[in-house]
Amino acid sequence: MLCRIADLTVEIPSDGSLAPRCKDYMLDTDQKPDIIIDDSLYPYEKFPQYSKEAVEYTHSGLQFYRELLDIGGMMLHSSAVEYNGYAYLFSGPSGMGKSTHTGLWCRTFKGARVINDDKPALRKIDGVWYAYGTPWSGKSFLNVNTKVKVAGICFLERGDENRIRKLSKREALVNIIAQTTRKKLTEIRMDAMLSCVGKLLEDIPFFEMECLPDTDAVYTAYKAMCPNSKEKNDEN
Repeated sequence: MLCRIADLTVEIPSDGSLAPRCKDYMLDTDQKPDIIIDDSLYPYEKFPQYSKEAVEYTHSGLQFYRELLDIGGMMLHSSAVEYNGYAYLFSGPSGMGKSTHTGLWCRTFKGARVINDDKPALRKIDGVWYAYGTPWSGKSFLNVNTKVKVAGICFLERGDENRIRKLSKREALVNIIAQTTRKKLTEIRMDAMLSCVGKLLEDIPFFEMECLPDTDAVYTAYKAMCPNSKEKNDEN
């Protein structure tokens, strides 16, 4: 079965749990795939403690991510929300409130939507960084087959008030490396990942925010991350 994911043609297994996740990405025409997800490589026997579906989800995502590195893109553990034509990505360790925060955006701003709630793909096309919805969107299944210009990436921390600051490239590097896959990458792919991260650091602003699970956190993030100053003023 062929799908269009992150502007790439991806061949996926017709059987198993990945196909239902990919229903909104299916292609009707035959094309040479850029990426092939090989279910013969799923290591079921190594992870008997996990369900078959969990192994398929994790390892199909790993295959896609590794192949994506060869094409100059990457995936980031984050929840990506679209608003007014831009994507805002919120990253951090599991349990930090990423989904809660982007859900608040959807309730606060008319027209906001989550385009991927776990592992959006990032690619630079014609000089512009885009966040893409992918079928690898965690337990929520929140994903949209679309691409949106990236406004910024923010790492969340729990706090007793809402405050945000822009990160230096060095600070951002430590955070982003912690939230993307590094395990079992070949030397070539590790170099590709570091190259992609380096380009992101040059082109995209990174932030760190301590926040509460409330609407004020949404406005705090938006006012700092919105790339258009007029939009910021309009929200005041």
